[in-house]
Amino acid sequence: MLERKGFLILAIATLVTSLTAFTILSISIDSLLPQKAAAVNEQLNYSFVRKWSSFGTGPGQFNRPHDIAIDNTGNIYVSDRDNNRIQKFTHNGTFIKTWGSKGSADGQFSIPYSIALDSSGNLYVADRENSRIQKFDENGKFLAKYGTDGQGNGQFHRPEDIRIDPHTGDIYVTDTYNNRIERFDKNFTFITKWGSKGTGDGQFKRPHAIGFDSHGRVFVDELDRPGVQIFDSNGKFLGKWGSIGTGDGQLKKPEHLTIDSKGYIYVVDRGNQRIQVFAPVHNTSK
Repeated sequence: MLERKGFLILAIATLVTSLTAFTILSISIDSLLPQKAAAVNEQLNYSFVRKWSSFGTGPGQFNRPHDIAIDNTGNIYVSDRDNNRIQKFTHNGTFIKTWGSKGSADGQFSIPYSIALDSSGNLYVADRENSRIQKFDENGKFLAKYGTDGQGNGQFHRPEDIRIDPHTGDIYVTDTYNNRIERFDKNFTFITKWGSKGTGDGQFKRPHAIGFDSHGRVFVDELDRPGVQIFDSNGKFLGKWGSIGTGDGQLKKPEHLTIDSKGYIYVVDRGNQRIQVFAPVHNTSK
């Protein structure tokens, strides 16, 4: 994702703030047969750069920060979930501004969950308990809102993630409590949806996070079923991997995922208090 390049470790640290340390594991997955995972001998190492903020309600403080996005100039946006606001910082953590308060009016939030930036620098916020998406410019000016509570096309019931395909500009939303994915164009015109409640291929139990690889494939994890499912951009099921457990490649309540430019998939394995990293391995057999 363009807005996350170079800042992956900051995003991971934000998402697992309750940990004093975390484990990074390297796992290899076959990108064509992703059900099968095997360990690889590669350890990814990162060095600490900086930290900022503390618990509170003042400017630059947080109460359960949930998601992070970084624009093309390096400015950092954080969904300050339980303070019901968005905060903006420079690349080194200097506070710029904040906007939002608890409520249902335009520009207000009831649990701002995930956030995403488009190529023009506009910020989209999954306003979970208001069952809608809100759109703002880079200065926090309210621009638009999309969706109402319901099950129809373009409606949501407590959406938890929003991501923008960097190749097409299409917008994907995990309509979490409707157990489906919805896809929109860059003007937020509805394109398609897929999924229903269940445990079969292409079904979901609380879909949570979305990511894209360089081939345009869509990766979705689920809080109430361990594993990751893979789809094409129209929702065709391509594969899956993962099972519940504590072993390498196993997951317990996976919460977030992101994919870097090399195709490595980083999963916040929340229930196991760790980060796992999966690497694509192309199967050349016929």
